[in-house]
Parts: sequence; structure tokens; C-alpha cells
Amino acid sequence: MKKIPSYKNAKVLVTGGAGFIGSHLVEALLAKGAKVTIYDNMMRGEESFRNLKEIFENSRRKPEVVVADVLDFEKVKKHVAGKDYVFHLAALPSHRLALHQPRQYALVDIIGTVNVLEAARLTKSKPKVILASSNKVYGKSKPPFKEDMPLAPEGPYGQAKKTAEEMCYQYNKYYGVDTPFVRFHHAIGPRCQPDLALSIFTERVIQGKKPIVHGHFEGKKFISCAADFTNVFDAVRGIMLVAGLKGYQVFNLGTGKLTTVEQIARLVMKYLDKEDLGIEYREMLPHESLVHLADISKAKKVLGFEAKTPVEESVRQYVEWRLRVGPRPSAVYRV
Repeated sequence: MKKIPSYKNAKVLVTGGAGFIGSHLVEALLAKGAKVTIYDNMMRGEESFRNLKEIFENSRRKPEVVVADVLDFEKVKKHVAGKDYVFHLAALPSHRLALHQPRQYALVDIIGTVNVLEAARLTKSKPKVILASSNKVYGKSKPPFKEDMPLAPEGPYGQAKKTAEEMCYQYNKYYGVDTPFVRFHHAIGPRCQPDLALSIFTERVIQGKKPIVHGHFEGKKFISCAADFTNVFDAVRGIMLVAGLKGYQVFNLGTGKLTTVEQIARLVMKYLDKEDLGIEYREMLPHESLVHLADISKAKKVLGFEAKTPVEESVRQYVEWRLRVGPRPSAVYRV
């Protein structure tokens, strides 16, 4: 694997730095000697504050914390100024909830991204802006997903991500802002977002309830959804590698291997010693895809990136973390 760029004394802004991937990225940057500013509106309340607490407990160097929204352009401009890198992870996270809040997703994920790009354009330091995009831009395209295939997002979440990517292209082409970015593929691990299946499975199993697995029924036969589940520490290493590039470039960050959602549920039951609970099967939502799988050849060739952590270890890491930190009331299906 190629060496991660030197971040020693680099001035770095991480929007969404109190979130799941963002908090791990902040810790990794601090460990590399970066001067990190977290920019986050703390939308998840207790979850966000716990993530911050863990950052401060785990890191010798301490970040600056700015509690603000990416829709506040004047504040964004103030804190982008003078930075070398801006990792833009601030976004609304749930593709399911997006169906009920399409306007809000457009505001935060598109206008929020434009605010960051515009701030980078205006500041003298001309920082690189590294966008965190998603596999949801591929929609129901035939897997494996390649970076250069036509994008066909399903639902407002994927559409907002696609538009944010396109704005990165425009800011690179016309204003010279470097915008290398990544498409994360189902990152999991400690601090995993409460609205993701792994988090919800774990809460239900601890409570003695069956995990609910989504997929597709063909007659009486059930086919579980399946995805490319990527360990968060691998994902963080990947985005830090991408930040070393210039121009407008995109990389899938995944394993290139499929794991069914049912397998994730069964691993949770195994690690919690409740394998006899059984599983409840449900039809997936209309905008959801049965299979998400990344083609990772570009990241491997250009970056030397490989996500090698087995999914079993990623699930184990999460379950052990959850048992240590305690209950997560927000880890429930909301739609």
C-alpha cells in the first residue's frame, strides 16, 4: 500500500467530524500530527457528544471543535480559510429517511457542499476539498460498480450525493479547486451510525428480539440484501490516501466482496450468544437495491489501497464497542 501523505502540522477541517466515519478520521489525522478542526452541528445529540469524548480520550493531540452548520456560509467560510485540507463528511445520513425529507437532503447535502467548495474557492490557502460520497449514486445499476459507469441514483439521498459530486467537478474545472473524493461502501465498525442495520441488529438482539433482515421475496423464497461492508479503519485510511491526489478524481472504497445482510445479523447473534433467536424477514423498500458491490481495481491500482479487514472482525469490533458504551436508544428502524 502506498504511503499516506504527511499530515504533520497540516491545517485540516473535518466537517461532520463528530460523526461515525468523521470521528475516526479525526483521530487518524491527529495521530499523524495534523492540526484538526472539527466542524459539526452535533445533530445526533448524545451520539455526537460521546464520539467527541472518545476522540479526546484517545488522542494525545486535541482538535478544535466548532459547533456550527454547513448551511451557515459565513461560518463555513471563516473556518475553511487558511486550511490545507477540508474533508467534507457533513451530510444527512439515511437513504431511508430521505424519502420523507427530500428538501432537507437537498439543502444539506447539495447546498452544504457548495458552501464548502465556495469557501475553498475564496480563501487564499486554496485547500483540497475531499468529499465523502456514497455507493447510493449507483442506484440499481448492475454490480460490481465502477467509478466511470453512468450514475442512476434511486431516491433523494443518492440524487443529492450525485449532485454534490457534480459540483465538485465544476469547482475543479472552472476554479481550480482540487476535489478528489471517495464513494464509501457500507462502512461499519465502532461508533457505527445508529440507523444502520448493524447497530439496529445489535440493539434488538441484546433485547432478545429477532433482527429484521430486508431483502426480496420470490414466491416463498427470500433473498437477503447484500453489500460490500467495509471496515471503518480501512475506509479512513483510504480517504487519507485520496487526499494526496490533485484534480477531480473519484475512488470506490470497499472490499470487492459481498456479504449478505442476513450474515451480518447472524454474526451479531453469534457474538452475543443468542443464535437461537431466529430472524424476521421483510421486503426491502422500492428504492433500495438488492446488491451493492464495489469494483475496487482503480483504488488498488492508483492508491495501492486494499480493505483487508474481514467482515467478521468489523462486526466483532462494533459489538464489543456497543457492550462497552451501553444502550443506543436511537438505533431503531424509523421507517
